Amino acid sequence: MSIISFTNVKGGVGKSTTAVHFIYWLAVIKKKSVAVVDADGQGSTSAWLEAMELGVGLCRITDADELADQLPAIEKNFDYVIVDNAGNLGEATRSTLLTATTAVIPISPSGLDLMSAASAAKVVRQNQKARGGFPKAGIFINRATRNSKLSREAVDVIKEIEGITPLKQIIYRRELIADTFLQKATVWNMAGGKEASADYQKLFNEILRLNK
Repeated sequence: MSIISFTNVKGGVGKSTTAVHFIYWLAVIKKKSVAVVDADGQGSTSAWLEAMELGVGLCRITDADELADQLPAIEKNFDYVIVDNAGNLGEATRSTLLTATTAVIPISPSGLDLMSAASAAKVVRQNQKARGGFPKAGIFINRATRNSKLSREAVDVIKEIEGITPLKQIIYRRELIADTFLQKATVWNMAGGKEASADYQKLFNEILRLNK
C-alpha cells in the first residue's frame, strides 16, 4: 500500500497528464487496485478519468484537513493511492506530503521550472526530516525537446537537488501526448503511441523502484 503524490509549485509542467498515464498504467497494464485523489481545484484529472470510464476509485478532495483524515483511510483498501496536487505549495499540497510515501516532481526544462522545483524540493526535505526520510522523492524532466541545450542543462541541474532522486527517463514533447486529453485516452490507446508508451513505462518503473 502506497500513497504517491504528483507535486509541483506551478502548473503547466504536465503533472496531471503524467498522473493520468501513471494511473492507467497501474490499473490496466499492471492490474493493480488504484484509488485516485484529485486535490487540484481544476479537476482535470477527474474529468479525464471519468471520460475514459477507467473504473478506478476516484474522489476530489481539496481541503487540507480532509486530505489528512482521508488519505490514510483510503490507503488501506488499495495497492496504490495516486494524488494529483494543485500546481502550488498550498496547505492541501503540504498536507498530502505529510502522508505520502513518495512524491514525484515533474519539471519542464526552463529556468522558471527549475526554480520552482527547488522550492518544491525544499518543502519535501522539511517533511523528510520530520518523517524519518519520507516521502521519498523523485524528479524528472517532462516536455523536453530532444537533444536541446536546455534539456541537457536541466539534467545537470536536477542531479544537484538535495534529497530528491533524479529519475533518468525523460518524457519528450510530442503532439500525441498533448492530444490525449481531448481524445479521452492515453498514449496506449492511440495510433503511433508506441515510443511514447515505452518512455512512460520506463519512467513509471523508476517511480515504483523509488517507492519500495
